[in-house]
Amino acid sequence: MKISFKKSEKFLKRAEKIIPIGSQTFSKSKTALPFGVSPFFAQSGKGSKLYDIDGNEFLDFVNGLASVTLGYCDPTINQAVQKQLRKGVTFSLSTEKETELAELLVELIPCAEMVRFAKNGSDATSA
Repeated sequence: MKISFKKSEKFLKRAEKIIPIGSQTFSKSKTALPFGVSPFFAQSGKGSKLYDIDGNEFLDFVNGLASVTLGYCDPTINQAVQKQLRKGVTFSLSTEKETELAELLVELIPCAEMVRFAKNGSDATSA
């Protein structure tokens, strides 16, 4: 099976004109992935499969940098996200869901006594 990256290579050049290294993160950039054999731009995902903008299909072992442990487009997860989106997200106050999730994590993780959520890796590292 021959894999083509023509559209990806062209789009990478376009992205590099306005985004340093063509990606917002080093872990998703050409510095982390072998050029010519790796996709650089995702189109969609389903389960463990990732589809790039050239239409190639890959088994995604990276899994959204480990944030997608259940796979892409899981119907149960999508339904829960859509339900919450209708209520709103990123409020200026805490929500009941934050406490409920923290309680569940403390229950499931034997060494966890408390939970602190962070909005990004930099905030988590600083904390």
